[in-house]
Amino acid sequence: MKGKQLCGIALASVLILSGCSSTVQENGKDVLASIDGKNVLADDVYTSLSSSKSGQTALFNYVLEKLVNEKFPINDDMKENASQIVENIEANYKSQYGDEAQTQLESALASGGYKDIEAYEESLIQSLQYSEFVKKYVKDNFDKVYDDYYKQESPRIMSIIKIAMNDVENPTNEEKEKLKEIQNLLKTNKSFADIATSYSDDSSKNAKGNIGVVDSTLGLTNKYGENVEKSALSLKEGKVSQSIKGTDGYYFLYCVSTDKAKIKEELKNVDIDSPLLAYDNYLMYFAFNSYKLTYKDNNIKKQIESIVNEALKAREEERGKAK
Repeated sequence: MKGKQLCGIALASVLILSGCSSTVQENGKDVLASIDGKNVLADDVYTSLSSSKSGQTALFNYVLEKLVNEKFPINDDMKENASQIVENIEANYKSQYGDEAQTQLESALASGGYKDIEAYEESLIQSLQYSEFVKKYVKDNFDKVYDDYYKQESPRIMSIIKIAMNDVENPTNEEKEKLKEIQNLLKTNKSFADIATSYSDDSSKNAKGNIGVVDSTLGLTNKYGENVEKSALSLKEGKVSQSIKGTDGYYFLYCVSTDKAKIKEELKNVDIDSPLLAYDNYLMYFAFNSYKLTYKDNNIKKQIESIVNEALKAREEERGKAK
């Protein structure tokens, strides 16, 4: 899980050691080490670490990691999915940068805090593992999660037409003519879907321009440009946008539906790519609370519950400020 501190490793070690019989004890307490003849006790290290906010967070992360590993152990599908993602990334870099691909990829990995592509792949596997953890909660609480998602994200089903351009700032005459032709067609009775199928340069043309459910988590800016995303998230149902300048062409958008029931039907099969898993960063805490954990130490229980409650309180405060 991202954000683990070094103290988390130390705390995990203490927890593991404290659960084992030690050959060296002082007054019934496990001894971790001795410095100049003075013993360092596991209990003292634990108390020191768990008394700080970072230590408490590390404690929660450790318990969470144990829970996820127990309930959703890494399997071959996760490994294969991560491997496929890495292969696609490497292929994209090769296509974009040619002989400089490896250098560019290593630079991107380093800026992201990864030692190499193998380390990144390991993080992907763990992300997929945690996604399964959240996915189960979403599936078990689908109606509740969906109602909140619809309220927070105002999703809509969208279709798109793309006119690709080598230089969007200086389109060729041919590109200008195609743009004008589509503008004229959109003023006729010809359906948006038919125009997209015949003219769009986007991969969605095979689906009649349909790009499915759109919300702020989809990352349309990364694929099409900020102007396209803004328009997509504000367009009214049944309306077609004006031409929008994107990153590599011009676009037309059509808002197919904002109907709550229709979108719910589209999202009913919750998979790893469902926007219901991505719209709320705090779903992990709800998923954690859905399990009944037994604690042998009331202090640990209180600290973990405090971390969870503080996170959910922060969630409500963030939503309050966003109104």
